Amino acid sequence: MGNAFQPGGRSAAPAPLVLVQDFVNTEIPEWQRDDIATPPLLAGWLAARGLVPVGSEADGDSFVVARELRRGLRELALAHTLDRAPTADARAALDVVLARLPIRFALGGSEAVRVVPIGRTIESALAAIVAIVLEAEHDGTWSRLKACRKDSCGWVFYDGSRNRSSSWCSMQICGNRVKARAARGRRASRTGSG
Repeated sequence: MGNAFQPGGRSAAPAPLVLVQDFVNTEIPEWQRDDIATPPLLAGWLAARGLVPVGSEADGDSFVVARELRRGLRELALAHTLDRAPTADARAALDVVLARLPIRFALGGSEAVRVVPIGRTIESALAAIVAIVLEAEHDGTWSRLKACRKDSCGWVFYDGSRNRSSSWCSMQICGNRVKARAARGRRASRTGSG
């Protein structure tokens, strides 16, 4: 599992967090790509990962929930990048999505309480993705899942750096583009004012 391509040769997130990374990266605006752009594509994507039975169908409501969950998780990853809390609007929108997911609590092998999805529906597959987020938050890997700070990119990457300071999907791609544009802007303002 895990998206084969990672900008800049980064390593994908460790399992099972890589599933969350792959889910959010089903959409990259800069590339005009959306791998779950329709309900059938969403159902196929989830089935290919064993989260729902093959042949499952996503209805319009579950499709909207999936897209809102993806947007909310990207916003949380961007908050990790910018070292700030997500906006109140983003938190409220994600709360609405989370309230729609069928979950229950169960005692794990280590006597820790875990979130467990109920059933094998599209919504329960989305609940399984959220359960991975909670597990990653508990083990400390969740804060390493970040979104590229370039507005049009948003690629979610795993920051494996020692100091957790990465903020671009790839310095060679987005980082250099943004820094070069800023340098051109500074030169133009000096030229225009001088």
